[in-house]
Amino acid sequence: MIVELITELSVIGVFSRGVANEERIVLRATEPIQMGQYGLMIGVRLGQGLATPIRDNLLWFGDGILGKGDWVFVYTGPGKGSVTDLPNTQEKLYSIHWGRETTFLSSPDLVPILFRVDAVQITDSLLGLPQSGK
Repeated sequence: MIVELITELSVIGVFSRGVANEERIVLRATEPIQMGQYGLMIGVRLGQGLATPIRDNLLWFGDGILGKGDWVFVYTGPGKGSVTDLPNTQEKLYSIHWGRETTFLSSPDLVPILFRVDAVQITDSLLGLPQSGK
């Protein structure tokens, strides 16, 4: 699959791999963006810049605006999100939580895959199609 490279938001890295309550994926905005278009998947590294997504490992960020230079810490465990103004800058640090029961990025072969949604289709109804239990 050939897709565009995401340049407006960067994955800085995975920090504290395998450490409960500290394991996190760090991202930084290089320009103002609407986070509702982005999410993370977890994949298995295949080589330089290549990975295969692992089934059922997706996090959608939800709607919100990031400013240029803002940081996002995605903690893999449960917790409550927060926003912190960084001293002596206009930047903010957004801490969010994936909500996983255990750490899951202890292997360096497991990598975050940042994606951007450019189009979507949602079916409003399935009229005329067989429905289970009806």
